[in-house]
Amino acid sequence: MTTQSITSELEAASAVKTKRYHPALVALHWLIALMILGAVLLVGENEGGQERFEGSRGDFQGQALQQGNPPPQNFDADEAPQGFPQAGFLQEGGQSAFSSTGIHMILGISILVLLIIRLIVRWTTKHPEWATAGNKFFDWIGVLTHWGLYLLTFGMVITGIILADTRGILARTFGIGSTPTPGSFARGGFNLGFFHGGIWALLLLLILLHIGASLYHQFILKDNILGRMWFGKRSE
Repeated sequence: MTTQSITSELEAASAVKTKRYHPALVALHWLIALMILGAVLLVGENEGGQERFEGSRGDFQGQALQQGNPPPQNFDADEAPQGFPQAGFLQEGGQSAFSSTGIHMILGISILVLLIIRLIVRWTTKHPEWATAGNKFFDWIGVLTHWGLYLLTFGMVITGIILADTRGILARTFGIGSTPTPGSFARGGFNLGFFHGGIWALLLLLILLHIGASLYHQFILKDNILGRMWFGKRSE
């Protein structure tokens, strides 16, 4: 094989454009999207369980005495974590890994693992050129949105895991992590739960922006951007 023929083959290979993402990346994209949706749907169930829990809190002292496990003196029920095992609380909605709370946490941890795998696949495989909207500002917003989706998803999952640990939910549901004491739940100060919810609110905005931009590309610009994130022949 001559030098000229090798050069020609290299030029031909470089001219081949990748029009779809790697199949593994496509599968991970849609799987993570479905898992986020599932985790969000479980939030409503968790809130309903919390309402039942709050409604039963007034009875916790009597239940604790019946179980032979009275609460400490000067114990404030408002400071107790949800399902605190030594206070006689009703442990609804989080008794096992198959409860709504348990499944919510399993989905969160799974999303974290799959997101790391997705980043590795993205960095090690060829992908299509950036789909321009014909405007530098919009393209810049698109880049920020993509990286924001990664960062906020990481942040949401990590804060969720820390929150579950500090509230004793990991220990109660999976038997791992720390079991907080009543005194560890100080009033006021930084609220990790509020921060976790704030991250979700920002993530939701970026998801809606991402969906809107995809529909704009698909039906207004008609560049078949949705086809890039689907299975099929990758090059043209």
